Amino acid sequence: MKYNKWYEKDINTSLLGFGCMRFSTHDGIVDEDKAISLIRRAYEAGVNYFDTAYVYLDRQSEPTLGKAISIYPRESYYLATKFSFWNLTDQKEIEAMIDKQLANLKTDYIDFYLLHALSKDRFEHIKKYHILDIVKKWQSLGKIKHIGFSFHDDYDTFMQILDYYDWEFCQIQFNYMDYTIQQGPKGYEELVKRHIPIIVMEPLKGGKLCAFNKTIAKMFYDYSNDSLTKWALRWVASQKGVMTFLSGMNEMIQLEENLDIASNFVPLNEEENELVEKVSVALRNVEAVGCTGCKYCMPCPKGVNIPRNLSLFNDYEMYQNLGSVSWMYSMLKSNNASASMCVNCKACVSKCPQHIQIPEYLVKVRELVNDR
Repeated sequence: MKYNKWYEKDINTSLLGFGCMRFSTHDGIVDEDKAISLIRRAYEAGVNYFDTAYVYLDRQSEPTLGKAISIYPRESYYLATKFSFWNLTDQKEIEAMIDKQLANLKTDYIDFYLLHALSKDRFEHIKKYHILDIVKKWQSLGKIKHIGFSFHDDYDTFMQILDYYDWEFCQIQFNYMDYTIQQGPKGYEELVKRHIPIIVMEPLKGGKLCAFNKTIAKMFYDYSNDSLTKWALRWVASQKGVMTFLSGMNEMIQLEENLDIASNFVPLNEEENELVEKVSVALRNVEAVGCTGCKYCMPCPKGVNIPRNLSLFNDYEMYQNLGSVSWMYSMLKSNNASASMCVNCKACVSKCPQHIQIPEYLVKVRELVNDR
């Protein structure tokens, strides 16, 4: 296993980190035996960074990880978990959270504690309820060792948060397709400049970079026999400042492939970097419907989130991942915003600057996900 030293700190984390958000479940219950087998196999192969959160898997992730990993010497692995604080307004409830998490994880301390999924609104919540002061108190008591944050918003918000505190590490969404979103390249470069260690989430874009449009994927396969997964993980691991990338592995075959990649890591060379860029451009240029997301068609009188539904159609053409598209469609449906709400009133058609026959494409979206 390759390990990376965190600049001047006496911390060495495995290149591959185990993300505990995607354990297999049956009827909403985590398959504990399977999850524990994966965690212990990862540990025994050299993985020493395990990432979870109190809210993951309906609060089942932390206890499962604690049960799996606590049989090993505590100093031999790092635990990372998150303070999912956004629904907490009662001061006593806020201050009791750390002890619940320590109990879940069967430990006396947490190595890396993150303020979870920060955004503009959540940053205001932090300030209003003095969340960071509480976390710093926990650090002074030895309950946590290092304070960081994970992020999902824009560059300006990222810089406000980054300048707010002397953060010890940061977790960002980072892959060769998402390089320009959220904090973007400027935010990433700021982390590198400040020597703030980077933990990467979604290096495979939720699995989408493991299999996608076959014509475009052929660009990689014409160059080598390496899997699409290996290309994506090598790209992430080749970037400056990246200490660990997280992978949510719920099958042993996934774990073994990732272990092999991280144990035999070779950075991308110039030619390979150029090829990754060509592939990313080609994927972005795949378009089944010419929606620009301008939202001139909105609001729909029946509540359909038109741009989001149409983006699913394009998403499928890019990645050909029906499972992912179906899951995202189910989220729209649960909010009464799916294509199934369309009554073909055509109010949207005259508003569309691209002159898209929107109701026809909404029918195609329903057909794609078998929503009859």
